[in-house]
Amino acid sequence: MGKRHGLTNKNTEQDNNNNYRNGSKETGIYRNHKDGVAYKLFSGKKESLSLYNSIMRTDYTDPDELEVVTLNSAIYIGRKNDNAIILHFNMLLTEFQTTFNPNMPLRTLIYVSNEYEKYIAEHELNLYSEYIQKIPTPYFVTLYYGSKEQPEKQILRLSDAYKNKTENPELELMVTQYNVNPSYNEELKRRCPELDGYIKYVEKTRKYHKTGMTYEEAVKKSVDECIEEGILKEFFVKNKAEVISMTIFEYDEEEHMRLEREEQYRKGEEAGEARGIEIGEARGIEIGENRGRSEGLKNQIRKKLAKGKAIPQIADEVEETEEKVIELIKEIETEQV
Repeated sequence: MGKRHGLTNKNTEQDNNNNYRNGSKETGIYRNHKDGVAYKLFSGKKESLSLYNSIMRTDYTDPDELEVVTLNSAIYIGRKNDNAIILHFNMLLTEFQTTFNPNMPLRTLIYVSNEYEKYIAEHELNLYSEYIQKIPTPYFVTLYYGSKEQPEKQILRLSDAYKNKTENPELELMVTQYNVNPSYNEELKRRCPELDGYIKYVEKTRKYHKTGMTYEEAVKKSVDECIEEGILKEFFVKNKAEVISMTIFEYDEEEHMRLEREEQYRKGEEAGEARGIEIGEARGIEIGENRGRSEGLKNQIRKKLAKGKAIPQIADEVEETEEKVIELIKEIETEQV
């Protein structure tokens, strides 16, 4: 896992709080933390086993049987997943998401490729052997707890991203997304007290923020309340300052991304409007030119009809087809009625 910076005194805590909020590169915190609180909460074997049992519906009791294989961002630059576990030749990759991401299968494909690359190297598997080299069976899960409405459970498929659709894609990867917000997948959360406690903490923070508190005030109040109520008490007491800093940083980062999306949408609207005006003007000019040419032709045809000329002769003189001349004569007759 990435290097963690210790909190030694109040000044250091305040500095780290500021660095989390500002995304400072000086401490390395910005780069080392992803979905920080959930990542940290499930970084230990005991908590990872609880999560594994909940998702896989198993009842293993010995954390030492489990291997935490979450990617190390120091080695796999920009390729850091949230939680990866190998237990009895099953590999479970779990991601925590506050925003629905339909690209999770593609992201997961990259993660699992790195995971297998690491596994092959560590176990010295020979991919050129005449015998099949056994690898862990993969399972992919996303735990969604964002504020936008999502179904209780859905399957995201890599093949949905393919431009050229095929009935039986040769490469498929499926990610199961569970909505773990309050009133969703309660049994799954009941089987994992750490997950249940984390979602309660997130919900408290949202609730207090909606009442008008600053996000920092809401976070601090939620942490204190969780400790008082025994929700992840040991975790929050031990990591209080870091949890507050990480939560605020996550919120700031999410808000920044939301504002960026809104700005891109606004720019897209403006560009579309400008292009629409440009196209409209060009189309208007084209329509005007066509109308002007049509009126000019009709004037010529009127004069030639008045002189008793036949349609083939008129068509030849105005350099139009006979069909077009007949069409314009009908318009002339309609206008005269």
